[in-house]
Amino acid sequence: MTDDLLPVLTRFHREVVVPDIQRIVEASERRLRDEMHTLFDALAQRLDRLETEYHMLVAGLQRVEVRLDNVEVRLDRIEQRLDKVALKSELLDLKSRVDALQEQVRIIEARLEE
Repeated sequence: MTDDLLPVLTRFHREVVVPDIQRIVEASERRLRDEMHTLFDALAQRLDRLETEYHMLVAGLQRVEVRLDNVEVRLDRIEQRLDKVALKSELLDLKSRVDALQEQVRIIEARLEE
């Protein structure tokens, strides 16, 4: 009886169990493959979006650098004007000192003439 059961069990295993296991494994592989493709697609989209944002940031930074260069040029011009104003102020101060010295010289000359 045991000898008769072995071929039946072998046949049952080959015709029922193995195909069921293969079907389950193939279904699991298919689900895993689909899930991996979905994740890969999501990562690719995110990478594309990040790359686009990176290029936008680079372009924005270049515009900021151009503006900063313009600001530096303006600051240089302002500093030159301030230097001119400071020189003018010093010149006016020197002129007033010279006028004061000339007045003192006149006073001294007037005393000497007396």
